[in-house]
Amino acid sequence: MPVRIVILTLLLLSATLASAQEEAPVLDRYFYTFHNPAGNHFARGRGSFPDVRTVDVPLRGVPAWAVGYAMETAVWHVVLESGDLQVVEVAPDGAARTLAYQPGWFEGAQPPIVGVSMVEGTYVLRSDASVSPLSHPSPVNDFEVLYINRAGDLVLGREDGALASLPIDAQPDARPVMNRLGQVALYANATDQRYTHGIMGDALEAATLLVLDVRDSRIRLLARVDLPGEDVYEGIAPFWADIDGDGVEDLVTTVANGALGARLRAYIWDGGAIVQAVDGPPVGQGKRWRHQLSAAPFGPAGQIEIAATRTPHIVGALEFYRLGGDALEQTATFPGVTTHTLGSRNLDQTAAGDFNGDGRPEVLAMDLERRAVVAVQRDESGAREVWRLEAGAEITSNFAPVELLQDRLALAVGTADGRLRVWLPQ
Repeated sequence: MPVRIVILTLLLLSATLASAQEEAPVLDRYFYTFHNPAGNHFARGRGSFPDVRTVDVPLRGVPAWAVGYAMETAVWHVVLESGDLQVVEVAPDGAARTLAYQPGWFEGAQPPIVGVSMVEGTYVLRSDASVSPLSHPSPVNDFEVLYINRAGDLVLGREDGALASLPIDAQPDARPVMNRLGQVALYANATDQRYTHGIMGDALEAATLLVLDVRDSRIRLLARVDLPGEDVYEGIAPFWADIDGDGVEDLVTTVANGALGARLRAYIWDGGAIVQAVDGPPVGQGKRWRHQLSAAPFGPAGQIEIAATRTPHIVGALEFYRLGGDALEQTATFPGVTTHTLGSRNLDQTAAGDFNGDGRPEVLAMDLERRAVVAVQRDESGAREVWRLEAGAEITSNFAPVELLQDRLALAVGTADGRLRVWLPQ
């Protein structure tokens, strides 16, 4: 059996929540380490940060990943570095408990996806031995998932077997991302014969970007971009976001080579084809990375901007870019933060959203010691820190925001001393 969806039922949902979830679009019923199926690290809801309640939940190991969802309480599925799964619940008053513990749930620290269903309750997608343990099955509808197999093929499968496959030589940690139209983008043609920086666990980087339509149990190619020369896509996935304000999501990528280092590149998408490619400035030398994060109305007047971190492994700086004609133009920068640990495949140590409840989004990053969450917001003079919260130890997991009832926004991070630190709105 090429792929199967293994159900771990943890608790029964209330009838109200279950009905609401069943009426929601299918992809709104799944929860990701990068917060949404588009890969854009943007969280819905509105918070009260830094006026929050802090709760520390003990874990049975060092956390690698955390994915949360909410009903009357907030629940986080935490994958430990051992591959064990621990599920914890935190009530609005801060009372916490472990709901379930499953040893060896994943082969290593595979990133999880959590689903919510009126029939099964909550469950974690898990695949069999043919699927790459460094990625995860990605739902495309109620019955089918896309996944990368161990040969680097993209496979469309159901619980009873594979339906279609496409040999694409994907990275073993490649992760498909999906826009609101149901179109899928991912990287392909992984190689270690071009520019090799090796900052994300191996020397493989992709040379090709694919956009696919997945319908009627078929995979159809919509667009393909093959990078020339030594250029590579230096990352695990692109992300979808509407950066030109036309209501259609575009694709944001990071392109790099040994001469100029990394630069942002956006592909303007009209719903069926790439109509324009626009670049930001390169770092200016090889072995210097730029980490794409999110796109949202970050600008001081609500303009759509892309957030990225320049050289997060040296002295990182948060940067903001705006589409200007045929280029991505830098509008602001904020020094002294990071969003990635050298050698890690976790590119999700960030989030964006209206965490302080002022009606404008912030970008969340870590301080350079990776022991605090720093919130940065744009203003007319550039970018400034608007709040900071200490994690109490080095942050080891992705950032795991949760939209609670009444659209309130909470956040959790896992720490090196075996805790899930949770911040709940007051």
